[in-house]
Amino acid sequence: MKTITKFTCFAAIAALALPISVSAQKPENYKVVKVQGEIHRVKTGNVLAIGEDVVSNENLTFKNNYSRAVVVNKEKGCMTLSANSDNGGPQFLPSPNNMSVRAALPSQPSEVLDFYAGNVAITGYDSLKIDGDKLLIGDDSYFTVNYDANGQTINDKVILSNGKLVLPESLLQNKPEKVEICYNDEFGVSNKSEFTPVYIDNDVLKEEIDLIFNTMKGKKEAKVSASANFVNDYYGKTTSEAVESWINNNIK
Repeated sequence: MKTITKFTCFAAIAALALPISVSAQKPENYKVVKVQGEIHRVKTGNVLAIGEDVVSNENLTFKNNYSRAVVVNKEKGCMTLSANSDNGGPQFLPSPNNMSVRAALPSQPSEVLDFYAGNVAITGYDSLKIDGDKLLIGDDSYFTVNYDANGQTINDKVILSNGKLVLPESLLQNKPEKVEICYNDEFGVSNKSEFTPVYIDNDVLKEEIDLIFNTMKGKKEAKVSASANFVNDYYGKTTSEAVESWINNNIK
């Protein structure tokens, strides 16, 4: 009787544990937002494409070492799909949170110039919120962007609007390859840096952000944050305010 009792208890415990184990391994569904490089489905041989569904336990082949994809899950939001470093199959990782809340708004010209360095996303709604109490913008203190376009050197002032520095629309119109941003004070140009504008196709971005908004659950703020992280990671530096302005004017 003692042996039967022990076996019965063990079986009961195992039965209780089984559903938990099965539930933990249940495949999750994702929607493909963007693909970088080339990823193939092993079962069909087809290339993974934007808008398609993919499950977490699907067999995939990554054709290049830089191949990856942004996928979105209704509960988890945006994730990065890439190959395991040990070739153990695909892995789903949280997308880099490059748009985390800043500890403080830019309060020095150097902090603004640090932001506008490297690749910068250009959509026509590009802005950077600043600390207007410490970083005073006026007739004698302001930022300009300088670049060559159509055989001419363009010099445009960066506008301050509602506490945000707004890049001029001429960037989107002229599409220069390199842009120099300068801080000007009463003595002239005191500091400057250079950035590479990344011009995003409006229709492509709309399709990508539509997928994020239509797949994710939750409030608009979370979807805007996920969209801003996506733009920052795959295109160039941006801000949540800039992406939200673009969304308000392009996404219903």
